[in-house]
Amino acid sequence: MTVQTWVKWAGVALAALVLAGCSVRFAPSDQDPDDDGFSEVEPIEEPADDSGRGRPTVERQRDTGGRVPDAARGLLASATSALAEGNDGRALDLIQRAQRIAPDAAAVYYALGRVYRQQGSLARAEQFVLKGISKAGNSPELSRSGWSMLAEIRASRGDDDGARKARERVSRF
Repeated sequence: MTVQTWVKWAGVALAALVLAGCSVRFAPSDQDPDDDGFSEVEPIEEPADDSGRGRPTVERQRDTGGRVPDAARGLLASATSALAEGNDGRALDLIQRAQRIAPDAAAVYYALGRVYRQQGSLARAEQFVLKGISKAGNSPELSRSGWSMLAEIRASRGDDDGARKARERVSRF
């Protein structure tokens, strides 16, 4: 064998030893060898915050119906204009941005439903309106608006029974 061959094989052996050494975990002598090094973590209890700030709670969402912040409201207004001009793609982009800002706002999901309805994707429109209804909380206006929109979508799909049931829900508000 030549010197180059010996150097090449020595390099391969050295690389194998280094890699093998990296895959071995040594436990300190006072540690249980079966311990994986992870411990139980106690959940952090968040202090009660009745000021309305901080992360939204389910109760606050039910009370507010997912209020729309000003930034999201501006995006929704721009989306309405884009939709009126026939620019569905731009409207959809703006509403999706509003959704990232206000993920609990029913109005955002209703706007998505309107865009998909205008595009002819009635099944998708229905799903977004249903999501909006679930986010409407205790707001009768938002609920009424959602059920009314759902009745129209279901009627367009030919689901007369579903449309009738949705209209019955509208009359409850």
